[in-house]
Amino acid sequence: MFALKSITRRIQTSVSYEEVGLIGIDFAFEKINLVQLGKMPNGEIALRSWCSIGYESSREELLSSPKNLRPILRKAIKEHGFKGKNIVSSMPSSDVRIISVNYPRSKNNDDSGPILQALKERVDEDLSQYVIDYLPVRASETDSEQLALVALVKHDLVISYLELLRFSGLNVEALEIRPAAIKRLVYATLEKEDYRNVLVINFGSDRSYLTIISGRRLLFDHQLNFGANAFIEKMSDILEMPKKSTIELIQNHGFDVDTSNQTSQMAYADDDIAKTLLDIARPVLAELIEEINRVLIFAASENHGESITKIYVLGSIAHWKGIDKYLDKKLKISVETLCNPLKPFYKTASSETCDYASTPDMAIAAGLALRGLNESE
Repeated sequence: MFALKSITRRIQTSVSYEEVGLIGIDFAFEKINLVQLGKMPNGEIALRSWCSIGYESSREELLSSPKNLRPILRKAIKEHGFKGKNIVSSMPSSDVRIISVNYPRSKNNDDSGPILQALKERVDEDLSQYVIDYLPVRASETDSEQLALVALVKHDLVISYLELLRFSGLNVEALEIRPAAIKRLVYATLEKEDYRNVLVINFGSDRSYLTIISGRRLLFDHQLNFGANAFIEKMSDILEMPKKSTIELIQNHGFDVDTSNQTSQMAYADDDIAKTLLDIARPVLAELIEEINRVLIFAASENHGESITKIYVLGSIAHWKGIDKYLDKKLKISVETLCNPLKPFYKTASSETCDYASTPDMAIAAGLALRGLNESE
């Protein structure tokens, strides 16, 4: 039986909601994340409830066991104050293939035919086996071609996933792809700031995802074969330490080598360890930086020369202290960890002072929960 390792806080009962949104459910790499937002009478969007449930074994094992998943989800929704059973969810990234496709602009505004034809030239498989969805991401009137992000998921995987959620007593209003949720979250939280093009790096256990957002448009999504597991394995080999000990060392010391505020001897010792870890990590991080630079060049070419002005990092590696500073220095672009994606939706004085245990991993669930509440979509 799967145990509940849940992190949560009280719902904001002092907030009055004119409209309560769907429950966003994301089966992330290490946890199930649930978020529900609501719209207040003044039009602002506020956090209503959320929880995070750690897997006892693995995501794959839990998703293959409807009988074990059902009581976990039902208990989470009941005990953590979620309203209703209508949800929006994203399938696990490992089941979804997302590719960028260039196709000729359609004269009758029906893009499905040209996209499908372009897809047949890119994918050497029987497309009838897939559920296909697409999102046009460039719409300049002067371009003869258009760019779209196309998501492909095997038919049987979609059916199994929907049945899994239905068996848990939930009503699935929509399935969304991960980059669409990220785009919605970034735009909703940053729309009042002066920004043009944003790169979001979502670090996973085995793979990472680079998503580029330009204003309200989703411009690009790219998968990297770079994740925390391989990173830690390489570090462990060099340090000649078990993986568990390597993880603890990184979590305790990170890669932040800024000594400007160090005052004690112990602080300087910690800094020496961080410097050593960073020296070991540099060759691995160099591969990541090279891939990011390729994406930055592509983004500029696809967006008429406009460059990325801000980078946000989230996910597993984003938790490690100093990673954002190192990337900032090497890429020469402002890099910031999206530490708490739920913070923009705290709308009471008490919520500002509470120690919410939200992490960068909540970003997808928060973006999903925004569906239907953000009028700017």
